[in-house]
Amino acid sequence: MSTRTNYAYWVCQIAGWGGYSAIAFLVATHFAGWHSSIAIGFGLFFLYSIVLTHLLRGQIRRRGWLLLPATRGLPRIFGGALGTGLVETVLVIVIARVLTGERAFDTIATASTAGGVTFVVCTWAACYVGIGWNRRCRQAELREVQFQLTLRQAELRALQAQVNPHFLFNCLNTIRGMVTENPERAQHMITSLASLFRRSLQAPGAQMVSLEEEMDAVADYLNLEATRFEERLHVSLEVDEEARRCPVPAMLVQGLVENALKHGISRLPAGGTVRVQGAREGESLVVRVENTGTIREPDPNVRHTGLENARERLRLFYGDRATLELSGRDGTVTATVVLPRNI
Repeated sequence: MSTRTNYAYWVCQIAGWGGYSAIAFLVATHFAGWHSSIAIGFGLFFLYSIVLTHLLRGQIRRRGWLLLPATRGLPRIFGGALGTGLVETVLVIVIARVLTGERAFDTIATASTAGGVTFVVCTWAACYVGIGWNRRCRQAELREVQFQLTLRQAELRALQAQVNPHFLFNCLNTIRGMVTENPERAQHMITSLASLFRRSLQAPGAQMVSLEEEMDAVADYLNLEATRFEERLHVSLEVDEEARRCPVPAMLVQGLVENALKHGISRLPAGGTVRVQGAREGESLVVRVENTGTIREPDPNVRHTGLENARERLRLFYGDRATLELSGRDGTVTATVVLPRNI
């Protein structure tokens, strides 16, 4: 048990039994008048009530009664409370006899005292059970949240692992084709590729980056692809200054640009244009990746990992607060991502 929890327990013990003893003392003196024996009796009652309920708490914790099902745990706990209440009753009667030197309780007074003290101890036990079960529920919820967070991070790492090798293999294949045809261009591509990986190594494992950082990676990627496509690829990058500061999942935009080249520009003999736009719209960040081409009927034998990956990562990051839609119009395909400004 933490120091904070232990401190709260003792504050409740002292405040609860102290308040009850004070009220009972005032009632007793109202009817019987002031007697030092009454004051001493209630002072002792305050002390041994704390001791006895603390011992009951020790039994509950030691025997694990709170961990048992309610049908097994509650009878044990309240059985212990009844026993504690009877012990307190005996102490009340014996101490009163010692202090007054005479029999202070008749049968009715004894029964009334036993009922009242036992009820208070059972109320103490009910409060302890309620607080204990509430704490267990909160701890279980916290463990579930931590488990879900760990699972989410593992899924994100797995998705990220799908993106990085795919991109690397494409670049290496392109460079391999350029080494013999145009060594100078191959060197230029290797430099751009090194820039991409240097940026990746500077923030290992980063799941979120600013849109500005993401666009720098997109620019390096398009420089690599421009060498391969030559005059067939035209590029336009238009991102608002304010939008550049907004966070986005790492490699999200780059993956959409790669998808636009793979399924759009590469299929057109004359090539086309890739346009990336980013802007703040109200409380959202909107990123559009447009490319020349048309939406084709999906091939059931081909898994479109790029878009599936992007949608799954958005779901893990934002739940239902982010969307990715693909649309086609007038010879242009547009992937539109809408994200909340802050994750």
